[in-house]
Amino acid sequence: MIAAENSAYVVAMDSDHLAIEQLYCSLHRAGNRSILPLLMNLSDASPNMGWRGVERKGLIERGKPDLVLALALIHHIVITANIPMTEFIDWLASITGEVVIEFVSKQDPMVQQLMRNKEEQYADYDQEVLVKLLRRHFQTVRREELTSGTRTLFHAKAHV
Repeated sequence: MIAAENSAYVVAMDSDHLAIEQLYCSLHRAGNRSILPLLMNLSDASPNMGWRGVERKGLIERGKPDLVLALALIHHIVITANIPMTEFIDWLASITGEVVIEFVSKQDPMVQQLMRNKEEQYADYDQEVLVKLLRRHFQTVRREELTSGTRTLFHAKAHV
């Protein structure tokens, strides 16, 4: 909703059905049509569908956003979905020229819970690895440690 205050249109995606339902109801009550809430699992995004695969476009074919806010997302992509961090950053670079990523460290209680029953300990899931991966496609404009001590925000823009 904050992003919508400074944008023409916002697409809000989450794989949490309840979160999307609550957002939809709130937007509907307020008559807000500038935010589109979508239930979406980014690690298994919807493909082109319908007759001959052309009736409904897949996620990437629907348009490229000016800005992606990847808040509390990267640990779910890397640890829950087992997608290498390098693949995630490459994907972000292919869809947008500007990104805000919230990196959640291994010391965060949510990440510890996600890793609790996993044999793989994701050695490459590290903030400095993220910094190196971002450098390949982006210039970090700002980096800010959050008060939790386990989360950092990165604002990055594509190399010109």
